[in-house]
Amino acid sequence: MEKRSVNRRIIIRLLSTVICLLLVIPTVCSQQNTILESEARRLLDYFMNKESEKVMEMLTIEIAQQIPDGQLEEIADGLENQLGEFLYAERVIFESAGEYEIVMLVCRFEKMELALRVVFDQEVKVAGFNFVPAPAIDFSPPPDYADSTRFTESEFAIDCGDIVLPAKLTMPVEGSGFPVVILVHGSGPHDSDETIGPNKPFRDLAWGLSSKGVAVLRYEKRTLKHGNTLDRNSFTIWDETGRDAVAAIQKVGNIQGTDPDRIFLLGHSLGGMLAPAIAEKSPQLAGIIIMAGNSRPLQNLVPEQYEYLMSAEGQLSDEQQKVLEELKEQAGAISENRLDGLTYRETLLNLPPAYWEDLNNYNQSESAAGISQRILVLQGERDYQVTMKDYHGWKTALQDHPDAGFISYPRLNHLMMDGTGDPNPLEYFDKNNVDRKVITDIAEWIQDRP
Repeated sequence: MEKRSVNRRIIIRLLSTVICLLLVIPTVCSQQNTILESEARRLLDYFMNKESEKVMEMLTIEIAQQIPDGQLEEIADGLENQLGEFLYAERVIFESAGEYEIVMLVCRFEKMELALRVVFDQEVKVAGFNFVPAPAIDFSPPPDYADSTRFTESEFAIDCGDIVLPAKLTMPVEGSGFPVVILVHGSGPHDSDETIGPNKPFRDLAWGLSSKGVAVLRYEKRTLKHGNTLDRNSFTIWDETGRDAVAAIQKVGNIQGTDPDRIFLLGHSLGGMLAPAIAEKSPQLAGIIIMAGNSRPLQNLVPEQYEYLMSAEGQLSDEQQKVLEELKEQAGAISENRLDGLTYRETLLNLPPAYWEDLNNYNQSESAAGISQRILVLQGERDYQVTMKDYHGWKTALQDHPDAGFISYPRLNHLMMDGTGDPNPLEYFDKNNVDRKVITDIAEWIQDRP
């Protein structure tokens, strides 16, 4: 992997600063693009020149009230201190989120690219903005273990009641009565490939498994194009992920050529954490695969991740220690159910109290121990987001389960991709593929029984 000298703390602060309330949705460019691009560039100029009053004048009242004094200047200083001088905005991408329009300006700094994502309302006021990883121009090529002569891929649709989610179905060519796997995403808005930077882990899983005789269904996550169906103040993890996965499971049972007695669910990261709850509500599942899913409460992981990343450059500064203590306090408030009277702006990850209350009522380890379906737990040993603590937590919780298997991979990260050295988020933006061994292990586990 290519080494980068960029300070990881600044990158993580920039990528996790929650100013934008809306989710990115790709769409066709509108007739307003010229005006929107001009306004986005004006915002960028004001921001980089630290003209905060002019930035604030461009914002909606709701967004302006969320930004503490001095935060804009702090982020602008951090950008140039750590990424070098801002040079220019070299690409523009237009997107949409229902009644909102979004412009992404890909900004070139001396050391790397970041994208400024600006959300406009119908009055062309800025309804949200933040810095995100620059969208890839091209993507990792298909893995060499994917044999396109052995499967077909077709468009599919999942009726979730209030919305229809587009999906892709890969089917092996030879034979019939195939086992089928449904892929469930991690946190955040995701397309059907779970695209992260130039990498497409769900594409790799689908094409790799179908090359080995396993059908795979993967779908767009609700939050990619239908974030407005979730109440920002009260949605839960089940609203975000669970009920759509159940709808997908129900749909799969009717696919001609698949075996209704061999339906499996693979949950990645947050999807893995929720997989036992999905299995409880889906008795038709033959088994679940927990891939890089946390066995511990989610709020425990967030301060741990931040401390790891902040410590990567040495001893924590006073400012870093203050940020970490704030995160620990927020996590403690969740664990102790001190959520009354709080809004999403005051909770960890800016998720509503209802989200955390829902998680407080869910113990994924206990749920997994209580289900009858087969379970396979997969873990990358270089994963700093969901660590080996979680892997060992699953092993402890499932020690009495009649059919639970466990595999860890010394060189793999959170995306189940190979690497070396200390893990960090920047390696997700190097072109890579899900490791071949992961594909083989999943296929063999699924096909272990007729």
